[in-house]
Amino acid sequence: MELRSYFIIVLKRWWIVAPFFSVTLTLSMFLSFQRPMTFQATSTYVTSFDNSVNTVDQTIYALDTVTQRDRLFVTYCAVMTSNAVRERAYSLMNLDPVANKLADYEVRCNVLPQANVIILIVRGPVEAVAQRLNAAIGIAGLERANTLYQYFGLQQLDKPTVENATGSPAQQGILGGVVGLALGVGLAFLLDYLQNPIEKVEMSSIKHPKLGVYNERYFQQRLAEEINRSRSRNRPLSVALVRIIPSEGFDLLPESVRDKALRSAALRMNDAARTTDILAYLGRNTFGLLMPETPGYEAEQFVEKLHNDIRTQTFRVDAYITNFSANSGVVENSGGNLTLQSMLLKANEALQMATQSGENAIHLMRTTPLAFALEPSETAQAPAPEEIDLGFDLDSSNSPFTANELNEILGTNPATNGANDNRPINVDVVPNRGGDR
Repeated sequence: MELRSYFIIVLKRWWIVAPFFSVTLTLSMFLSFQRPMTFQATSTYVTSFDNSVNTVDQTIYALDTVTQRDRLFVTYCAVMTSNAVRERAYSLMNLDPVANKLADYEVRCNVLPQANVIILIVRGPVEAVAQRLNAAIGIAGLERANTLYQYFGLQQLDKPTVENATGSPAQQGILGGVVGLALGVGLAFLLDYLQNPIEKVEMSSIKHPKLGVYNERYFQQRLAEEINRSRSRNRPLSVALVRIIPSEGFDLLPESVRDKALRSAALRMNDAARTTDILAYLGRNTFGLLMPETPGYEAEQFVEKLHNDIRTQTFRVDAYITNFSANSGVVENSGGNLTLQSMLLKANEALQMATQSGENAIHLMRTTPLAFALEPSETAQAPAPEEIDLGFDLDSSNSPFTANELNEILGTNPATNGANDNRPINVDVVPNRGGDR
């Protein structure tokens, strides 16, 4: 489906999209103003190696600690978020935890990937309290953490910084409006699809659902494009209608087996087709083969190879075996002289004539005269020239010419005594359009 089609659907069902957008925008703006502000205080801490390591035993101990890096940082984060450190931070802040609702503040600790950095986060409703609590927890956490590992200490990297964690009401409102717009547009597309689901699926697909080749709609679309291209560039274009004929007893097979066998035949023809060709299923075991830049005699030769490939192939489905033969009608439309409908009618007429000729027959129908150079197949079997009927007997007395006039026309002269009798005779016959002389 084109982008313009989506836009038309949205415009047609604006009465669904507009209410969703308005309601969600208004509701999100209202809730964002009603929701209490949340501030986030963030500080960072880094581990450092103690330079006092100077013995072999101390070095081995330090290296053993480094190999357990993950456990080291998990321990530091657990210390920072522990209740003991938090109680110590309350005392350092000199604030009443109950009166200031310090229990409502969330404390988290994260380890920065691929780095020796720990991030301490405190979230709460009051900006100043969140910043002070983050700083106090950092001090209390450093006191406790630096007593755990002898050669790996923890020190502050960045002081606490505060930012608004909930965002501005305008941002929340815009986000809600976008969500409502997406819901409204999605519902509009759903209602439009439910009206004609089968038609929508067929129009949105270019492949036949059962056979795996192109469908009739796409074939006609490409045929119209190629006819216009052939007309503008004066290039050859050929179309073949190939009807495959199953072996006897095919109708007695289960329907699923028939579908699979027909699909196998269709895919085999599609694999045999050239890169520029378009093979589509048109119904009633008939396939359309679009061959751009292909004159009629080349198209006929290619379809003949296609016939031989299908005829000599055995298709096996489960425990069943079947074969196919084919009849084809080929039409050539050099220069785009035919329209889409007339070209398909000509191709169908050629197919009917091939069907009357028998199994595996191909009938080629040209809509343009042959070129000056005859095709190779026709040059070898060129018919003998027919005798021209002049409308009178040269030897009879009713000839419209006298003896001298006839000798002059034929290029003979009695004085030469027949010396030029073996020369070729060129006779230009002009139709008599004015009646008898």
